[in-house]
Parts: sequence; C-alpha cells; structure tokens
Amino acid sequence: MGPPLLYAALYLIVATLVLRWDLRRGGEPLPDFSETVWSLWTLLVFEPTEPFPHTPVARAVFWLTPLAGLFLLAQGVFKIGASLLDLATRREVWTSIMTDMMSGHVVVCGVGHVGYRVIEELCILGEDVVAIEQNDTKGFIEQVREKGVPVHIGDARRDELLEKVGAKRAKAVVCATSDDLANLEIALDAKRMNPSVRVVMRMFDQRLAGKVGGALGLDQSFSTSALSAPLIAIQATYEGVHAAYRIDDVVRVTAEVTVGASLAEATVMDLEDRLPCRIVSRRKKPDESFTPVRPRDVVRGGETLVVDTAAVDLPAVRFQLG
Repeated sequence: MGPPLLYAALYLIVATLVLRWDLRRGGEPLPDFSETVWSLWTLLVFEPTEPFPHTPVARAVFWLTPLAGLFLLAQGVFKIGASLLDLATRREVWTSIMTDMMSGHVVVCGVGHVGYRVIEELCILGEDVVAIEQNDTKGFIEQVREKGVPVHIGDARRDELLEKVGAKRAKAVVCATSDDLANLEIALDAKRMNPSVRVVMRMFDQRLAGKVGGALGLDQSFSTSALSAPLIAIQATYEGVHAAYRIDDVVRVTAEVTVGASLAEATVMDLEDRLPCRIVSRRKKPDESFTPVRPRDVVRGGETLVVDTAAVDLPAVRFQLG
C-alpha cells in the first residue's frame, strides 16, 4: 500500500472516532460505525451523503475532510505530472514496457565497443535486442537507445536484473563486458535460469575461453583479439580483404578479386570447379553494388568478384582470374 492510501485510511479511522465522540457528546443520533466511515469516505471524494452536523468538532471534521481529499488529489496529480515530465522516469517506464513485450530476443550484457557492434549487427539482422550496462555514463548507451533498443542500467550479475530483461524468455545471452569473471558469472546465471538459452561469452584469453566453454557447456566463447588477429594480418599482406576467420588451423578470407579482360567467359560453376574458392557475389561495373551469384551465371572480364578461399590460396586465385 502506497503512502497516500495509507494516509487516507489513517485519516478516515481517526476522523470517524473523533466524529462519533463529538456526536455522542452533543446528544446527536449515532449511525452505524461502517456508515460513519462511508459518509466520511464520500466526503473525502467530494460526494457528501450526510447532512451537515450541529456540533462544533463534527463540523470541523466535515470542513477538513474535503480539504484532505483535495490535498491527496493534488499530490497524485503532482506525482503523475512529474513522472510524465521527468525524462529518466519516462525512459525507465518505456524500457520496462518494451522488455516485457519481448520473447525470443537477445540479451547483450555490456554496451562497450564490442557490445555496441554486436547490437548493431543484431539490429541489422532484425533481431529484438535488450541491453544491460552497469554504468550509465560510459559506453555507447545513447547510440544504442537511438536504435530503439531498451537499455537497463545495473549489474548483469544480479539475478533480479537478468529476470527483468527476460533471460528466461530470451533465445540468446551475449556476455560482452570487459571483465572475464563477470562474463563467466553472467553466463552461468543465464544457463541456470534458462537451460535452453544460447550463451555466447567474450573472454580475452582464447585458450581459456575454449576450455571454459567446453567444461561448462556454454554454446560459444570468443576472444576479440583472436578474432581480429587473422584479419589484421591478412589485410597487412593482401589488398581487398573484407573478412578473415579461422576454421581449425586454416585461415579463410573473403576478398575482392578483379577478373582480367583476357579471361575467357565462364560460368560461376566452372570457375569454382577449376579454382580453390567459392564465389559469393559480383559487381559488373564499379558504380554498381555487389549482387549474389547463381551457379550458371556467366562471369566476364572486368567484373569484380567476392570470393571465399583459404588465405594461402588467395594469390593463386587472383593470378588465375587476372
């Protein structure tokens, strides 16, 4: 029970006792106790049902009761107005409403450089996202909010906050804070709350990430340095590389390759049979965008292809296509 209702209840009880005492003292007829409470309640909400009394104290109660009701009404209007005008309150209400409406969403813990990029990619994929950030003055909170993503401020290691962001209804939880131990604790708590949720955890030490993920049954653990190292190394060696990733001990790249004018026309399927690569998309002219390819599409000289190949095979692919 909130304070205004508590104050109203206390006032009704005290006013009823005082009113009945004064009426009895003045020889006035006494109604039933519940009737007295009801008459004062209707008077409190500006709907009097009893005639004005003759005793002085009872008259004072009848004058004070509407004033008390007016005070309670003004207090309620002030609180509602303050909440509507206060940005922080409105934002908190909106965040809670949006989160409660979500199911099958992705919870991202940590809105730093990594967390923000993860949220950005998830939004591009059309996924519903809820974010948690411990410090509301750091990270990319405002940029994330501009994308329409609700951001909860607090420690993601608290069970109450994980429940508030809907971890039990989420399809995935991404632990992307800069604290390895915090990420591990969040991952374990999320799995405990929802054993079917997919948990992806960031750790700085790739070897430790692999061991922890396997031992604790987590879906995926990654090291940002280990993910970025192949791309940096390949881009320092070759031009036109868009992405690099490692599968087992093989580093594969996604790179642009320009087809030489002297190359005979060939279908995508024929080129993939001859070369150690897969053609992902192509651009016929420099001012056009890349478009997906089909096996029987014909590739001509001057076009630019995006191929997926092992890093060690990229020079050979470029040589044969050039």
